[in-house]
Amino acid sequence: MNEFITTKFKALSSEEEAAVNALAEKLAANKPRRIMDESHLTPDQILKIKRACIQGHSAKAIQAAFNVSLAYVLKVKRSHNPQKYQKTPLTLAEKGVMAKQMEADGLSLSKMAELLGINSKMVSLLLTQPSPRYLVEQMLPYDQVLQNLRSARYVENPVYKEGTNKRRVRLIVSEARQQTRQAIIKSR
Repeated sequence: MNEFITTKFKALSSEEEAAVNALAEKLAANKPRRIMDESHLTPDQILKIKRACIQGHSAKAIQAAFNVSLAYVLKVKRSHNPQKYQKTPLTLAEKGVMAKQMEADGLSLSKMAELLGINSKMVSLLLTQPSPRYLVEQMLPYDQVLQNLRSARYVENPVYKEGTNKRRVRLIVSEARQQTRQAIIKSR
């Protein structure tokens, strides 16, 4: 009744033991190599790579365009990500309007989620929520909003058209936030 299940191991042959020791020695001796791509690039190219990361280009596209290693591009993307440099954080109500614009253009859920910086489940939830008419009328097209938020230059009003009543927008966004919160709670 108190017997333990044990596994019997075969003894290693001398060749296998030597191979294991050689592999252990190799792993102990090899240190991770430093990423040397930056030493081969001009300062202008380094700046262009950082801008490409901020603008949200994929790592593979940057790697192909500048002929650098993927490890270097990922390292630069960690410090120069679009969310860090985004000028105005978008509210969920604004992201919902943008998601509906993207849906009208035929973008997939995964592409919408990537552009908006949220997961695809949230995108599908935002697509079911009614968008306030004033926001729909006053917001710029989604591609222009994303371009304004990620541009190198300052854009005074990156999300809304000229003459938009900011006080009214804040009230609408506040109300839409409560509706979205209720929808999230119901979906759980």
